Amino acid sequence: MEYYTLSRYAYWKYYILIFYYKLAEYPRPVRVWLIFGSICMLLLIMIVIGNALRTFAHYRFEHLVLHNRERYYERMKTVVSQARTLEPSEVSAILELPKNFKMKERQNRSFVPVLMELRREMSSSMSRPNWIRLTQALKMPAYFESQILSRSIRKKVQGFKDVADLDANLKEAVASRYLFTKNRKLQMHARLHAARFGTSYPFKVLEDDPNLVFTEEMVVKYHNVLVYRQKNGLTMPNFIRWCNRVPINEELRIFAVNEIRLFKRKEDCAELLAMLKASREEAFSCAIIRALGELEYVPAEAEFCRRYLSASFTERQVLADALGALGTGNPETLKFMVDDFLQTTDYVTRMVLLRVIYRYGDKGRAAYEKLKAEATPELQPYFAHIECDLIDSRRYA
Repeated sequence: MEYYTLSRYAYWKYYILIFYYKLAEYPRPVRVWLIFGSICMLLLIMIVIGNALRTFAHYRFEHLVLHNRERYYERMKTVVSQARTLEPSEVSAILELPKNFKMKERQNRSFVPVLMELRREMSSSMSRPNWIRLTQALKMPAYFESQILSRSIRKKVQGFKDVADLDANLKEAVASRYLFTKNRKLQMHARLHAARFGTSYPFKVLEDDPNLVFTEEMVVKYHNVLVYRQKNGLTMPNFIRWCNRVPINEELRIFAVNEIRLFKRKEDCAELLAMLKASREEAFSCAIIRALGELEYVPAEAEFCRRYLSASFTERQVLADALGALGTGNPETLKFMVDDFLQTTDYVTRMVLLRVIYRYGDKGRAAYEKLKAEATPELQPYFAHIECDLIDSRRYA
């Protein structure tokens, strides 16, 4: 007696043929609707199963995060609050980790929310060396490296975000491969990471990339990076060199001037004044004027007055604010502002000038009272706005 072995596809073929010949007995419209209904039912079942699996995975993840928090949070707090730098073996002993401790990706990911909560709570009293030892004991650097080297763009971006939020260690070579990638979001996070933690030319990409788009979002992010570097004693870039990079990137030059102002680098004021004398770009000039005013660089007062009459209304408003910030009490400067207040036709410039005169010391207050006494009825609302406690006249500038 002969035996035949059926292939694994024979059974599927058998049931498909039964279904096909059963459908063949019905008219064409009925067959179409049956096929369409079967496909919709199959898709519905797949959607329900998918949602159920995602809900279950989310529940398991939340349960794991809660378990880690209850078991390790106080021990982590003990590690990062120690005054002396602990050895890796001491950190493992405090955490009570098993020998040859290894974690899977899901377990590593469940520690991220716990570490973020710990960093927010202990940010002011946390020992940075012990924080680094803690992340190393939990195998977090290896986890972040595997995330960034994965094929998923979403995982790479999230990995860079987690590294920045947790102030974790990551090899420079891992981030450097994405500095010129075509994906703009991934490229930005890789460059931010290099600028934040890099030690060898961390800002070289900003200087050498002619296609760099320096958006407002990047301004905020790179300022936070510079604050981090200054706080942790890392090398700061040469902002004056960025300012001298003529029209390769005007936004980068303005950003550099603003950072000189925000970091109070008064040693750069002389070079900024020289740039202002040669500048013809309004946005760049306004940034320099604002910086010199807030840094109270008195030698710039003569240049401010010289530029004033030939400047646009926007630049005049910035110049007036800068003259007020200098606050030298120079009677010639005060007379200059009073005369322009009476002659200007722009109401915003007039409001800025009057506010500066009002705050220009005792002489400025006396000039303000004189202007108020001699003002015509159409000018009286300006004085009412300046003196009103409920109105901040700076919002008109």
